[in-house]
Amino acid sequence: MSESVAVEVVGLEFKIGNKLILDHLDFTIPRGKVFAVLGHNGAGKTTFFHILLGLKYQTAGVVRILGKSNEDWRSRSAIGYVVERPYLNLDHQFGALLNYHARLAGIPRELAVFEQIAEEVGLKGHLDDVLNTFSKGMLQKAVLAQAALGNPEIKILDEPMSGLDPESRESVKGQIQKWSAAGKTIIFSSHVMEDVEQLADEVLILEDGKIKFRGSVSEWKDDK
Repeated sequence: MSESVAVEVVGLEFKIGNKLILDHLDFTIPRGKVFAVLGHNGAGKTTFFHILLGLKYQTAGVVRILGKSNEDWRSRSAIGYVVERPYLNLDHQFGALLNYHARLAGIPRELAVFEQIAEEVGLKGHLDDVLNTFSKGMLQKAVLAQAALGNPEIKILDEPMSGLDPESRESVKGQIQKWSAAGKTIIFSSHVMEDVEQLADEVLILEDGKIKFRGSVSEWKDDK
């Protein structure tokens, strides 16, 4: 596997009973690029994310993350994840959220690092604030901060701008662009084509678990 490849997918299948959710996928995700995974609900996007995260395992095929098999738990140390609908204990402080996830990931608790991450996502000075005082946009920034713990090479963002107001959407997009400028690999899903055009370098479109399109954003726009 080339050092320029973040994720390699070969013959990937995922089946529940007799139903193929992912049907023989072959593609690579370049390292340091913003990669959009598109498709209607049920197309297989979240299932693919779950396979990268070790929440599900493929029925057949090979998935490598920075050269390691997705079946090797160490491959997940390279990943930060933002779920589409995060479930947060709103009675906790923002700093406690970061501390909890840092402990889960085996990352030493360092207040200075938490402060740096909070500032990075636009939540400077809020570590001691309780999450139930946060707006929806601030809560999404808190989840982005959690995904940045340990400075992972790959960020997987499942509908990261869903349900946000325009100002919060722009803030999240700005954070994605900062991570991209720092050389991180961003894999995200979205139903908003404007976001894809603005953010992505490359696009994968799934339809009924199969690849409908794979190419650059300019090729995708020409293909529409």
